[in-house]
Amino acid sequence: MSISGNLRTMPFPDLLQWISLSHKTGALIIKGSRFTKKMLFADGSVTAVTSNNPKEHLGHYLLGWQYLTEEKLRELLEIQRDSRCMLGELLVTRGELTPEQVAHVLRVKTEETVFDLMLWEEGEFFFLDDASPARKYQELSLPVDHFIFEGARQADERRRMREVIPDSTAVVRLLCLPEEARQTPLEREVLARMNGELPLETIALTLRLPKFDVLSLAYRSVTSGQAEVVPTGARKSARKDPESWRSLLQEAEARLSIGSLLEAYSFCSKVRSTFGGDPKAMEAVISIEARIEDDLRLGPLNGEVIIEHALSVEQIMNLNCAPEEGFVLSRINGFFSLPQILAQLPGDKMRNLLNLHNLLRRGIIRVQRSRGVSKFPQH
Repeated sequence: MSISGNLRTMPFPDLLQWISLSHKTGALIIKGSRFTKKMLFADGSVTAVTSNNPKEHLGHYLLGWQYLTEEKLRELLEIQRDSRCMLGELLVTRGELTPEQVAHVLRVKTEETVFDLMLWEEGEFFFLDDASPARKYQELSLPVDHFIFEGARQADERRRMREVIPDSTAVVRLLCLPEEARQTPLEREVLARMNGELPLETIALTLRLPKFDVLSLAYRSVTSGQAEVVPTGARKSARKDPESWRSLLQEAEARLSIGSLLEAYSFCSKVRSTFGGDPKAMEAVISIEARIEDDLRLGPLNGEVIIEHALSVEQIMNLNCAPEEGFVLSRINGFFSLPQILAQLPGDKMRNLLNLHNLLRRGIIRVQRSRGVSKFPQH
């Protein structure tokens, strides 16, 4: 069974509690205004969390904690794509990190990603029972209670701190050094980096600390008059690189990592239309599109399957669907097979199939029964 809704009517802590008490196994996908996150559960415990926010990727922590250089990370990611093994496994087998270091980074990354969800007041979610990822992943086993209690505490504190420090991207300047006896050596290190130039999240990453700990220290320093928040306009403007095909495909990779195949394909299409004359860009696009097709082949949308609506007509009418999704839904009647539905849809066959995949993930449609063998559309 799959369920769906919005965090406005079912807050994230309540959703976690329901999954835990029901001992659910499956995938919870939450789509916010900017980012999408995916949590995997086994018997009610959290086993993995992924996000399309680049700051919540494992590579972001490996670079920030200075475990790897950008060149080494790029090399490992290329090996990972070719071998389909886990990045954590690669780090250990190639002697870059110990198993304990990998486990620690993964736990911190997971906690930061989930604690951030505690602040979300709106976002579309859907839970898919017994949904297993298409690729292997580094499995954890973290009780939901830990996230509920600690996450709720941090969320309350962060809402209170927002009045002084908006978020972890804020820059703080130390005005005077506090008495050394009142600070731990680690706190003194944090304060020393509050120089009016580095965002708090950068300080946390450099010192391998949770962002919440750095935010709390900065908040205490500002409210005690020992530090000030640097206004946005007074900061040194960072030079932004123009959008490149590599940055677009990084976005595609991020979407692919959380199972958002349609969004990943959209980024690939943008690269095709903008950088079609670049052989390296096209080679990278073809590689990602092949992985999208692989993920589709592993799913239920294959062969002569019959597609039907999983919701009532009234529920479908109240959905927030894109126009192309609405048109796809209008072609589904519980009698047409997958090839028959695709034959009625104009445009890119792969995009149409991905729209169906997206509707299936959200629990809006379902597969009725399977007949025959795979007939995978070409594009």
